[in-house]
Amino acid sequence: DQATLLVRAMIGAAAADGRIDAKEQQKILGSLKQAGLDSDAQKFLMAEISNPAGAGDLAAAVTSPQEAVQVYTAARIAIDVDTNEEHAFLAELAAALDIDDDLAAHIDATARGA
Repeated sequence: DQATLLVRAMIGAAAADGRIDAKEQQKILGSLKQAGLDSDAQKFLMAEISNPAGAGDLAAAVTSPQEAVQVYTAARIAIDVDTNEEHAFLAELAAALDIDDDLAAHIDATARGA
């Protein structure tokens, strides 16, 4: 399911540095609340936070170039890239999704402006 994949991408990016800070949690929870957070979603969220998806796992679930861009964008929006681990996760995700450097830079610039 598309929404599940995007939330997994957000959690994977947020957990890349070994912790999900309060601002990152708010971004993820806000996305889930917009989608109508229910008890199943809460269980899903807890399971994903306990075992976040890696870049390869996320890329393996993508079925189109458009979906690849959406997954990368969701991951980038979820975090403020302020650690080497987060930067490395995004670089690995971009490579796994076949997102070129120009597109990744455009998404990054858009996310910083949001």
